Amino acid sequence: MATDAVRAIKPKALQAVAKQRLLLINGLLDEVARTYVARLHREITELTKALDRASRDGSLRDKELRSILKKIEHLQIDPERGRRKDLKKIDGLIGEIQAVIEAW
Repeated sequence: MATDAVRAIKPKALQAVAKQRLLLINGLLDEVARTYVARLHREITELTKALDRASRDGSLRDKELRSILKKIEHLQIDPERGRRKDLKKIDGLIGEIQAVIEAW
């Protein structure tokens, strides 16, 4: 809506539009969250498979495994709070572990 058009709308109608758009965002939030979490789950699954492959073919390196474990142990999150920064920490950790495994 153009700014002049928005000014011409009555406050009650603006409230209804705002409410409708917030409900739309609420639905988008669910979709984005599902997709984001599904991607993280896939990446973790890929990491565990890579560890299994490396174990089978003998390319596991003690130093890198210790590095991965150290990174995991240092992950500090509070799941009860449901914060974006905790998701970012998990996402970042996955990326760091991927970098270690890709270097094998």
